Amino acid sequence: MFGRKKNEKSKKINKKNSKELGQLFKKQLDEAKEQFQQMEFQSQSEDGSVIVVANGLREIKSLSIAQELMSDKKDELEELVLSVVNDALRIVRAANMELTDEVTRSFNEQFGVKVN
Repeated sequence: MFGRKKNEKSKKINKKNSKELGQLFKKQLDEAKEQFQQMEFQSQSEDGSVIVVANGLREIKSLSIAQELMSDKKDELEELVLSVVNDALRIVRAANMELTDEVTRSFNEQFGVKVN
């Protein structure tokens, strides 16, 4: 009977520590994401004639089109711009996933959390 009470108390402590660690992890991740939202990511066409800059919120901050493209066919220009914009958004998405993984690894190392 004595061993049972000790075991129940141990479970309560583990749940409390787990909850505190979860809250701490969320705080660290939120801080990292807040900084991430301010970052800018650039993508450009192979020849550099179209450049797109997006932020961590996946908003397009700037679009630059070389003057020589303005005389090209409208369809080709739109297709090129769409391709570069989508690439910029993929870059942001990948960087966001990398940030989340980095914060998770750092947190786990800092607190000795083992992930199976």
